[in-house]
Amino acid sequence: MDPSGYLYTIATVGMTFAGLSVLTMILRQLLGGQITKFDSFVTRTWIQLGFMTTFGSILPPLLLLAGVPAPITWRISSGAMAVILGSWALSFPRRRYAVNTSRLPLQVVIYALAMDLFALALAANAIFVSGELLAGVYAAAVTAILTGAGMLFLFTFVRWYDATIGHDQPKM
Repeated sequence: MDPSGYLYTIATVGMTFAGLSVLTMILRQLLGGQITKFDSFVTRTWIQLGFMTTFGSILPPLLLLAGVPAPITWRISSGAMAVILGSWALSFPRRRYAVNTSRLPLQVVIYALAMDLFALALAANAIFVSGELLAGVYAAAVTAILTGAGMLFLFTFVRWYDATIGHDQPKM
């Protein structure tokens, strides 16, 4: 089975997610919310996750078009995404602390740890997983990045909305 159609769909959703992130900031401003350094960080985080998902979704079809054999394509793609996602997830708490020194909400801690685990799964896929499972593990990991980003988006959006309607700044 050719997974390109599925990956292209995930790429489209990833780009849509990045665009929605920008629209959310515009909506926040229209509702009277002030855009802080932290708000910009959160929006940048969503955009990064959208582009990361998109890149992860278009890399395997590109390598296949270049004539790279399928097992090697999945291993290269898994290794590249493991490095990208792993470095992003491991540096997330430090980057977030630079703009907001309050404790991370439990949901955000769980999300960051989940992304670390998916980076490890991608690394394992690049090195250990047998050939017939490579595409499935890869597609599941890229989908998990987008799914987790969507959950993080909803969590943050609800907190922003409640703070904007109540005219308080969110305590994230």
